[in-house]
Amino acid sequence: MLALIFRRLTTAIPTLLGIILASFFLMRLAPGGPFDGERPLPPETREALQAAYGLDKPLWEQAWIYVSRLVHGDFGPSLVYRDFTVSELVAQGLPISLMLGGLAIVLALAIGVSAGLFAAVRAGKAADKIIMMAATVATALPTFVTGPALALLLGLWLGLLPVSGKGDGVLWLVMPVFALALPVSGAIAKLTRAGLATVLKQDHIRTAIARGLPETKILFKHGLRPALVPVASYLGPAAAGLLTGAVVVETVFGLPGLGRYFVQGALNRDYPLVLGVVTLYASLIILFNLFADLIYGWLDPRMRDG
Repeated sequence: MLALIFRRLTTAIPTLLGIILASFFLMRLAPGGPFDGERPLPPETREALQAAYGLDKPLWEQAWIYVSRLVHGDFGPSLVYRDFTVSELVAQGLPISLMLGGLAIVLALAIGVSAGLFAAVRAGKAADKIIMMAATVATALPTFVTGPALALLLGLWLGLLPVSGKGDGVLWLVMPVFALALPVSGAIAKLTRAGLATVLKQDHIRTAIARGLPETKILFKHGLRPALVPVASYLGPAAAGLLTGAVVVETVFGLPGLGRYFVQGALNRDYPLVLGVVTLYASLIILFNLFADLIYGWLDPRMRDG
């Protein structure tokens, strides 16, 4: 297992560096700048601001300075939120984004594994077809559709849940978490059903059934663990999808997470803020993929040496 972690880390560091550099240069190639507004600044003021933030230097030198600061944990100052550093903005928004993503993946696993297990033991029957159809529809629904639909139905029409903002209690979490979890739960349900249906046809399961072992013991002790291998492989991309989906959900529901800062930073060409969020997202995605590989190796020991 330690060898697996080492191999993943040796590829993760160059990958993260490549993402940072690509994002850096792509942001600078985009039209507009952080000091463009409705009223153009005087040339002297613009030059002074660019010199103060190091934007007057060559791009390669700016990239080197940014990466050097990043190694020491310094994301730099925000060009738009001038009373805050990027680290301070990240510290404000990251807990909310992680809470949404963490609760969404737990909810998606609970719904998806339960639905897939229920469908697999009734393979070919009406319940199986209905569940798989519902899972397909859930997988196809993007968060920018389910989010506003939930807000309209449960918030505006029925008045059951708050529509926008982070209120008191936990009710404000219900709609954003469900909107994020819905497509992931559909994919997990289909993977669980396919994996378990395949496992139940194997010889050792048939032998256990012939010996008269209880159905629940066969399912949970002998069948579920190998059936969850495809789900473990999907957890890494699913976590990435939840992070990117949170950008939309946080904007729809007016939540002060990283998604809001990312959108505002991109619109205002706040280079350090956008790069800080991209770097953090990329690091979390790499970390989640590492966790998925570890879970995959635990479920299937044959893959630990791969």
